[in-house]
Amino acid sequence: MRAHAVIASEPRANALADAIGAIPSAWFQASPAIYWCDFVISAGIGWAALAAAVSAASGLSRAGFELVATAALYRAGLFIHEITHRARRDVPLFRLAWNAIVGVPVLLPSFLYEGVHLDHHRQRCYGTPADPEYLPYGRRRPALIVFSVLASILFPVFAVVRFGVIAPLSWIVPALGTVIRERFSALVINTRYVRTAPIGWDGRTQEAAACAFVWVAAWLWLTGRLPGAAIVCWAAAMSLASLVNAVRTLAAHRYDSDEDELTMVEQLLDSCTIASAPSVTSVVADACRAIVAPVGLRYHALHHWIPSLPYHSLGRVHRRLVGALAGNAPYRRTVSPGFLPVIRDLFRRSRAQS
Repeated sequence: MRAHAVIASEPRANALADAIGAIPSAWFQASPAIYWCDFVISAGIGWAALAAAVSAASGLSRAGFELVATAALYRAGLFIHEITHRARRDVPLFRLAWNAIVGVPVLLPSFLYEGVHLDHHRQRCYGTPADPEYLPYGRRRPALIVFSVLASILFPVFAVVRFGVIAPLSWIVPALGTVIRERFSALVINTRYVRTAPIGWDGRTQEAAACAFVWVAAWLWLTGRLPGAAIVCWAAAMSLASLVNAVRTLAAHRYDSDEDELTMVEQLLDSCTIASAPSVTSVVADACRAIVAPVGLRYHALHHWIPSLPYHSLGRVHRRLVGALAGNAPYRRTVSPGFLPVIRDLFRRSRAQS
C-alpha cells in the first residue's frame, strides 16, 4: 500500500517541481540587508529588554520586559538555522556577528548546529536514528512527548554545565575529546544521535568563548559586580525560549516514521507548514506564528522541499505554490491552519500506542 501511495504521488510531485521551476531565481538569493536589519533589531530589543528586566522596580514590569526579551532573543537566536543553510559569502560576516552578539551569550554557539542540522535533511538520515532532530513521537507514548518538552526548560543548566564544566574538562583530559564531540556537541532531540562532523578551529574558538562567558559571569557575580537578578533573568529568558522552541518543534513534523528511510514525497507529507487562507484575522495570526516560529520556521514543509530558500522568501513562495497546485497536491496536504491542530493530532496518534 505504501508503494502504491508513493507511485500515485509521483505526478503530483512532478507538478510541485514544475511550480517550483517557475519561481523567480531572485527569490533564491539571500538579502544581506534583510538579514542584518532583522537580526540587529531583534538582538538589540532583546538585550535592552533583558537589561530593563534586571533593573525593573516591580515584579509586573520585570515580567513584561522579560517576555519582550524572550521573544526578541528567541527570534535572534533562531538565525542559527539560517546560518547553517547559507553559504558564508551570501551574508558576509553574519555568522561571526551572530556568535558574538547572541550565540555565545546565550550559550548556543553555531558549531552545535553546523555539521549536525543538515543530517536532518539527508534522505538517508531523515526519520532514522541518524537524524538528530527526529523522534517517532506519533508511534510512542505521550509521556515521551511531555518529557521532551519539560526537559527543554533545563536548557540553561545543560548549557552552563556543557561549557563551564565539560569544555574545560575535555581540554585537561584530551581522551574525552571524542566522546564530547560525538555526544555533547550537537543540538538534538534524538539522544541516540552521534555527531560525526569534526569541530574546526572556529568551533573551538566559540567553545572557548562560551566557557569564558560562563566563568566571567560567575566571577562578576561572586565579586558583587553582577547582580543575581541578571543571572535569574537570563536563565528565565533562556528557559522560556527553549520551551517555546520545543513546542514549535512538535508542530514541525508528523513524526510518523519509525526508522524507515522515506522517499522525498513521504518526507514532505511528514512535515508541516503552518499557514491559513488570507483574511482580516490572518494578519494577527501570522504575527503570532512569527513569534512562535520565527525566521520562516512555520513554513517547515516548504523548507524541507526547498532548503536553499532564504527565510524571507518562504512566505511568498508558499502563497505562489498554494495558488498554482491542485487541491490534492502533496504540498497542500502539509498545510495546517495552526500549531494546535498538528499537536493535537500528534497526541491522538501517540495515545493510540498506549
